[in-house]
Amino acid sequence: MMEYFFDDEEKQRELKRILDEWMGTPFRHQCGVKGMGCDCSYFVARVLEELGILKWRKDLMPDYPKDWHFHTTRELVKEQVEKELRCEPIGLDHFFNGDVILLHFGKASSHMGIFYDGYIYRSLEGVGVCRSSAHEKSLKKRMRFAYRILK
Repeated sequence: MMEYFFDDEEKQRELKRILDEWMGTPFRHQCGVKGMGCDCSYFVARVLEELGILKWRKDLMPDYPKDWHFHTTRELVKEQVEKELRCEPIGLDHFFNGDVILLHFGKASSHMGIFYDGYIYRSLEGVGVCRSSAHEKSLKKRMRFAYRILK
């Protein structure tokens, strides 16, 4: 049986603390600075870095134009998650705290967030870091992939 990083309740509490600290950080494309600005992928990467799951490096997030997902069907976000995280794909019906959710906008999955207690924490253009109900119909129809982080 696989062991998951967030099976530990202390790690779940730490995740919640970190997510709450990021709340309200404004949206800023290709940025990941708590309180200053972040986009969805940098937000997820920086949260996971704070938890010791991911080591930040200059080439972790390749450069990408803001509208890349309108021009390709290639699942670039999915590829990067599978390359950089020790995780396993899961279904889209039973999420656990800490699961990474990928959402489809444009022609590919181009948005991501972290599930916690019925919400998906994410960074939205014009809003910043916020949380949305994982049961919201408009969000559910865009969910394409989900991953559970392994120990």
